[in-house]
Amino acid sequence: MSTEAPTSMRYFGRTRVDVTEYAAGRIPERIEENTVPGTEVYLERRGGRTYLVTDAR
Repeated sequence: MSTEAPTSMRYFGRTRVDVTEYAAGRIPERIEENTVPGTEVYLERRGGRTYLVTDAR
């Protein structure tokens, strides 16, 4: 049994961040902050709101 913690973050599901009120120039920064190897990051519109979604592939 290993006592070492994994060195990288892993998503086991989808995360969604509301970016509706963000300035357009800040969205790429949020994409970089939410990017994890092995995930897909995309924008999604729902009910007049815009979400930055991170989804495990």
